[in-house]
Amino acid sequence: MSAHPAPQRDRVSLAALLFGIAAAPLFWLGQMMLGFGVTAYVCYPGDHPLPPPAPGALPGVLIGFDVVALIACAAGGIVSYRSWLLTRSEKAGSDSHALHTGEGRTRFMALWGIIASLWFFAAILFNTIASLTVSPCVI
Repeated sequence: MSAHPAPQRDRVSLAALLFGIAAAPLFWLGQMMLGFGVTAYVCYPGDHPLPPPAPGALPGVLIGFDVVALIACAAGGIVSYRSWLLTRSEKAGSDSHALHTGEGRTRFMALWGIIASLWFFAAILFNTIASLTVSPCVI
């Protein structure tokens, strides 16, 4: 009889693992879609584009999307890191090697959540810089 591939699966809930993996990409996607939709509606509501709006609600809304996405991404990374800390010894002798073999499903999912959160945090941060520096309505 072989050992279970995730012997420490009871230490971390599946919901926490899925949140850690999915939060960053979903909020990045939401940031992109909501930002594009709001900007398109404000700048081009009909047949002809409007002149750039006066500074007001649009930059604030876009920054709000960006801040929420960054916070959710960081939360996913923190949950994944905590999950990884709880399960990093899932394979015997693997404490010093974060990327050992594929054994330890729970540990792998937590590590994948950390990596995804870092990459998408960078993507969201670059989108935030773009929304701060580039005019949303250019004619």
